[in-house]
Amino acid sequence: MIFKYIQKPNLKALFRSRDSLIYLNRSIDQMGWRLPPRTKPLWWLYYIWSLMVVVFVFIFIPYGLIMTGVKEFKNFTTTDLFTYVQVPVNTNASIMKGIIVLFMRGRFSKAQKMMDLMDVRCTKMEEKIQVHRSAALCNRVVVIYHSIYFGYLTMAVTGALVIGKTPFCLYNPLVNPVDHFYLATAIESVTMIGIILANLILDVYPIIYVVILRTHLELLRLRVKDLRSDLDKGSDQHYEELVGCVKDHKLIIEYGNTLRPMISATMFIQLLSVGLLLGLAAVSMQFYNTVMERLVSGVYTIAILSQTFPFCYVCEQLNSDCESLTSTVFHSTWIGAERRYRTTMLYFIHNVQQSILFTAGGIFPICLNTNIKMAKFAFSVVTIVNEMDLAEKLRRE
Repeated sequence: MIFKYIQKPNLKALFRSRDSLIYLNRSIDQMGWRLPPRTKPLWWLYYIWSLMVVVFVFIFIPYGLIMTGVKEFKNFTTTDLFTYVQVPVNTNASIMKGIIVLFMRGRFSKAQKMMDLMDVRCTKMEEKIQVHRSAALCNRVVVIYHSIYFGYLTMAVTGALVIGKTPFCLYNPLVNPVDHFYLATAIESVTMIGIILANLILDVYPIIYVVILRTHLELLRLRVKDLRSDLDKGSDQHYEELVGCVKDHKLIIEYGNTLRPMISATMFIQLLSVGLLLGLAAVSMQFYNTVMERLVSGVYTIAILSQTFPFCYVCEQLNSDCESLTSTVFHSTWIGAERRYRTTMLYFIHNVQQSILFTAGGIFPICLNTNIKMAKFAFSVVTIVNEMDLAEKLRRE
């Protein structure tokens, strides 16, 4: 059942944290990025599939885009030019992010094992239901991204069929688009599915992993809030609960540190490219004449915004969660407790004051303010085009 993992909580079948990755992992498997052990039957078929995906996505598409610029640039119309310029920027950014993730993909397995350890601490039904809702939300996010990204691909192909030109101007040495338009469009569309699916994975994985982090951070905050609230428990039990909370926080920090290098590198590339992509999309609106072209460009703009804005928003909320946890720990009922409890609590207060921050390339924080600043570059691109009167010059030519 395709929507099985986005359903509401069912007490007989509650999701775990790792279930939030089911739809994402299916996409990763389709890309051939999770090689099975050679003990499994027919493992070599999957290895061949992985090799084919790498060849088409990381070699054929860049080659096709370069050769298109070399061979067809003089024949481009204004519409073709701005359709072509947008694709290499986004594609090359995706390829660089994909290479980074492929080299660091072992961190995914390590993070999933930590998810299982964090789930062990969720003993109350309310906590398990919260984990279920978080997992369902993550799977729902993947479905939404599929709708946006492949909706854009569908509209781009439809628009190409209506206009009579291939959707992405990708050079094909074997098939001439003039003589075999439908075949060339089909090959180009199937090839671009790979880069779009790769883009989807690279844009969604930070959201899902950090949403799970936020969930367990909130559950930890609720556990801290309940410390020493049960008067029937002895001092040893209260101390054990506090130590458990300290260990939970340490595990959450380790979980974040595991993902930080990968997220930092990929988001650095994405945030640098988003302003240019939005600017090119805005400029292209001035040249498109048909409603279909402008509609496709509008959906493309939504897809670009989806690459950075949701994750920047999640990171903004994560910062608020860290501040809330710090406040809860400080205001918990630890005054008047025994010495060892107070000593451990002071250690805990010191540790929680360090927020779990994600930075892009270790240079600037990933937050809404950073996303807005990068997106403002789009206005600079539009301003440059207007000041140079590039639109009228290209139209006259």
